[in-house]
Amino acid sequence: MFVITWCIVIVNKFKLLDKNLSSKENGMFRIKLEELQERAYRIRRYLIDLMYRSGSGHLDTSLSLVEVWLSLVNADFFQFDPHNGSWEGRDRVFLSEGHACPLQYLINADLGYYTFEDVFEGFRKPHTPFQGHTQRSLAHGFENSNGSLGISLWQAYGHALATDRLVFCIAGDGEFEEPISQGLLSAPLHLRQAPNFTLIINNNKLAQDAAVDIGPIGEVAQLYGWQVLWVDGHDFTALYKAYREAVDDWEHSSLLICETVKGMGGDPANEGKLGFHGRPPQSEEEYKAYIAGLEATRRS
Repeated sequence: MFVITWCIVIVNKFKLLDKNLSSKENGMFRIKLEELQERAYRIRRYLIDLMYRSGSGHLDTSLSLVEVWLSLVNADFFQFDPHNGSWEGRDRVFLSEGHACPLQYLINADLGYYTFEDVFEGFRKPHTPFQGHTQRSLAHGFENSNGSLGISLWQAYGHALATDRLVFCIAGDGEFEEPISQGLLSAPLHLRQAPNFTLIINNNKLAQDAAVDIGPIGEVAQLYGWQVLWVDGHDFTALYKAYREAVDDWEHSSLLICETVKGMGGDPANEGKLGFHGRPPQSEEEYKAYIAGLEATRRS
């Protein structure tokens, strides 16, 4: 298990750096890119195993966000302390697309907040922090409770207005079919800019039972004063560059639209297809197809 030893020093008003940053090696992440890619494989394998064993969970959505989330929390600028989840100097990640919480649970295990075994033993069981949607627990690195889509967008933006730390919010494209989510786009104009805020849209183009088209959301956001960035949501290097551009802009809130594939890295017959939302492998045959697909992507 990867363990982080933290030694924090203040380098300017907003940024904190830890002694283990390996940015001198690749200029992007705390760890080598090859190790990050290996972690993506491991996280995907754990996602498949976790939801096959439990018989429930939103596997396809979680698979689509692996690179998006890993590239953020492993970026050289991102600050956290797994031994002190309420540390004031931490950067914040809010999850609005709450059904992707299995990925959140495994990512935070990888960061050292708890063990992978904790997740496998507690997933969707009573009286554990690893429910079907996130329950706020700073000790576990969970910034917000979620459920009804759209609410957490406003939680995150309001939080960004109240702190000078970086705040990120991961949302689904389907959320923006709801007026409460669309309304957030006007916040920089009608409230005020939050230059420390980055909204990340998982644009996998599929909702539960229909295709999703976010329409001219980028153009609308720009009219309201957002910095808008489009990026391949499965390319670590491109994601880092987009995140860096977002956090380096201290005049505008940033909207990062990540082009992803639902079910990426699982059974290739199901990638980008309707009918698998909230449906993990139901049989050993289906499970083996997911593992075979994952191993194929590892070899390519």
